[in-house]
Amino acid sequence: MVAGLPFAFEGARCGDRRTSVALAEYRTTPLIEAHVTTAPGEIRVDDGGPSRVGRLRPLQRAGASITGFASAFLGPAPPEEVSIPAVPHKGVEAPSSEAVAPSLPPAGLGRAHALTALYALVGFAGVLVVVASAPVWRNAAPTWRLTIPGIAHPPESSLHAAILFVGGLIAMWVGWVGMIGRAERMPTSPKVRLIVAVVVLVLWCIPPVLGTPMLSNDAYSYAAQGEMMTRGIDPTEVGPYALSRGPFLSAVDPIWRDAPAPYGPVAIALSELVVTATGNSPSTSVWMMRLIATAGVAMTAVGVVLIARRHRVPAAGALVAGVAGPLVLLHMIGGSHNDSLMMGLLTLGMAAFAAHRRYLSVLLVTLAVAVKLPAGVALAFIGWNWFGDRVVRLKDRVAATAGVGLTAGGLLVVLSVAGGIGAGWVVALSNTSSVTTTFSMSTKLGLLANDLTQLVGLDVSTSTLLALFRFLGLAAAGLICLWLLVRSPQIGVVRAVGLAMVVSVLLGPVVWPWYLPAGLALLAATGLGRWRPTYLVLVIAASTFVWPTSVDPVQSLLDVSHLLGLGFLALVVLIAFAAQRLSVRSAQARMRREARRHLTVAAQQRWGAL
Repeated sequence: MVAGLPFAFEGARCGDRRTSVALAEYRTTPLIEAHVTTAPGEIRVDDGGPSRVGRLRPLQRAGASITGFASAFLGPAPPEEVSIPAVPHKGVEAPSSEAVAPSLPPAGLGRAHALTALYALVGFAGVLVVVASAPVWRNAAPTWRLTIPGIAHPPESSLHAAILFVGGLIAMWVGWVGMIGRAERMPTSPKVRLIVAVVVLVLWCIPPVLGTPMLSNDAYSYAAQGEMMTRGIDPTEVGPYALSRGPFLSAVDPIWRDAPAPYGPVAIALSELVVTATGNSPSTSVWMMRLIATAGVAMTAVGVVLIARRHRVPAAGALVAGVAGPLVLLHMIGGSHNDSLMMGLLTLGMAAFAAHRRYLSVLLVTLAVAVKLPAGVALAFIGWNWFGDRVVRLKDRVAATAGVGLTAGGLLVVLSVAGGIGAGWVVALSNTSSVTTTFSMSTKLGLLANDLTQLVGLDVSTSTLLALFRFLGLAAAGLICLWLLVRSPQIGVVRAVGLAMVVSVLLGPVVWPWYLPAGLALLAATGLGRWRPTYLVLVIAASTFVWPTSVDPVQSLLDVSHLLGLGFLALVVLIAFAAQRLSVRSAQARMRREARRHLTVAAQQRWGAL
């Protein structure tokens, strides 16, 4: 299909030199009747809009276009190959259904490649500015950091820090959205597009790999947990306070010093391995955590490409959309989160399932769960769809799901015993609910309800209301995930898992930006389609959830921060809705342009036949 819009040539009346073509867009756009009146050597299109007359041009020029930033944001991803389905009519030769390779004159090719390079450089400049201006955690051991001339670290003032952060983010957004469009529409083969996408991803990863841990201090907790393991202390049972003193403990954020680790045996074993390999060096251990996070991103990239190819989605566009975005660069790599390793194993596991290698998928996803528990949602979907597309009785699906769960549970027990940790990590994730400042809708609504009860004089504790609204949020997420599970054979297993993970995060009690990329990568790999605007709005909005500590909060707004947070979430929803509406109108306009192009082809072929 051309630009994701299927057209059908339904009929023609050649005797009076008038061809009637009915064009219908799949699913959404109403039928459009277009007429073309031709004289030798020219065409006139009457589609309800302004009349256009022009000389017939070669087919290669008729199919050529250079798509800009707006189409990358709003337009659905085109497939790897362009084909024109047609119903031939007597006297009119049907357009070829073979792939039509994009063809541009040399000047057009040069402009297309220059635009690709421009977006790549803009995105690189953005991430470089954000990384170079990021402050170093005040309790961290002295170490090397990335610097560039003209950018002080930390910035000279809070306002200066905010300007650098926002400016860098905007450049990253522009480069990222632009590169999605270029990765899908470059006038080259799909293989070359994928190579370009990989090169751009590697380029954008360089600054966060070389920068200081940013927008989070979790990497220092990982290092402290590895140090605890070298001393024979189980970090899933007690917090880093068990170290008593030393550089590993002092670098941990005070809010987490008494919290047991919510990470599984694979994550804890890697932390111990890193600390041991670096000779118990706090600063070097943190750098090694960065390399593990980068390896997780690389695994994710491989998994996204494999899934995209299985789902007939342009692999280059899926790679840029799912892996090269600001959430992955700034938080997964920049923050050195072990969520990155979970994401990599999960994505590879779902790629294995898409390739019908079910036992390998169970193993990989179980290893992802052994990094962090949220990946376990994928096991339910794997078990439910164990028999593939066959019609299966409900009890067989339940039995297969239970079998997968028991197998994964047994493997997790073996890994925990072999790693020398207990089962405390399974429930330790609830410790994160003590944070109430994230952009969690259920938490913000609970705080708003607390304000309203105080306003009317009701004596209800804040903790009670928070627990109630958080429970309602989790219950809603559970119901949605259950619906996705039942409908997953129709929705698609990988896509259903991605949706379930994103919904679980958005309706959960705590929403950190690094919780989202795992589910978003799976969605990008299966094709965003008409929901691309919402996806882009969500990623861009989530990249603003956490700001550098060098940007001081406005003290007068702290008491109403939950109201501002709810307002921000409402604004994001409105922007996503507006973007979706604009996308529909943009698709209709593209359809009309494609109609004129196809009518040109039909007129050429008709006059050639005459």
